[in-house]
Order: sequence, then structure tokens, then C-alpha cells
Amino acid sequence: MNIAFYPDNHIIECSLTDQIKDIPADCDVRNELNVRRALHDPEQVVKAMCEDPYNKPPVMPRTFPEGRWSVYKPRARTSRYLAPFFIPTDAEQYLDVWALDENGGYDHVTSKSVLDLGYGIHFSSSRTTVGCIRVYDESDLMWLVHAINERLLAGHSVHLTA
Repeated sequence: MNIAFYPDNHIIECSLTDQIKDIPADCDVRNELNVRRALHDPEQVVKAMCEDPYNKPPVMPRTFPEGRWSVYKPRARTSRYLAPFFIPTDAEQYLDVWALDENGGYDHVTSKSVLDLGYGIHFSSSRTTVGCIRVYDESDLMWLVHAINERLLAGHSVHLTA
């Protein structure tokens, strides 16, 4: 199974052996580039998802990274942002680390970078994500979860191209 994400068309195209299904989706990210994430508000700060759970530096979210990525077994979730399933990938990208101001909000970009992980596909009640692909309709996500699980259980790999 191959999945292709076309952000400009707001579509995930799922190619199975005998069919192609288009699923409406996007990756709408608020950051300093589109001036939709407040810089000096501590509640707006996003921490990197990295291998070291004790070292999560502040970063500005970016859209799902371009490339060809492996897709793994969907995981049940209860969070209002990730429920009912999160579909993990091995997508990753380097993000600039930000310095924080005296109140804990974003201040300025530093010369450091960090490898950001944790990108995937999910449904969300929010219109934006911090880099994941958001499927608009929960029933489409459930179809995708079922299709991925079938392929993985049959011993096949699933890839996502973004």
C-alpha cells in the first residue's frame, strides 16, 4: 500500500492493489512564518518530539516533512487531538531551537537545531496540527486504519510520500 499526501490539494491518495481512494486531509500549522503563533505567549510554545524525553527544546512547528516514509501500526488514542487512532511514521526533520523570553514565550531563533520526530496521520477536533497530517473525517481515518492494519498483518509494508 502506498499513501501520497498532496498538501496543496488537501488530499491523501491511498493506492491499494485494486483501488485508489482519496481522503480529504491537510497539514495546517500555526508558526511564525504565517504569523499565526504568538511569539511571547508561553502557552503557544511547542516542544520538540525527540528521542530523549528529558530534553525537549522549544521549536516552531513545521509542516509534515517531504520524503518517503514508513507507516507503522495505528495506535488507539483518547486525546481530543489524536483520538481515536494515531498512525505513526518514521518521518523526521531538523528544526531550529528557539530561546525563550523571561516569561517563557518564544524570543528568538538560536544557532542550534534538533531532530524532530513523532509525525503521523490522525483525525482531530482542532483545525491545525503541529506538523501531522490531519484527516478531516473520522470515518475516513477508520477506513485508513483498517486498510493499513490489513496490509501490515499480511506482511506487506506501507509507505507515505509527502
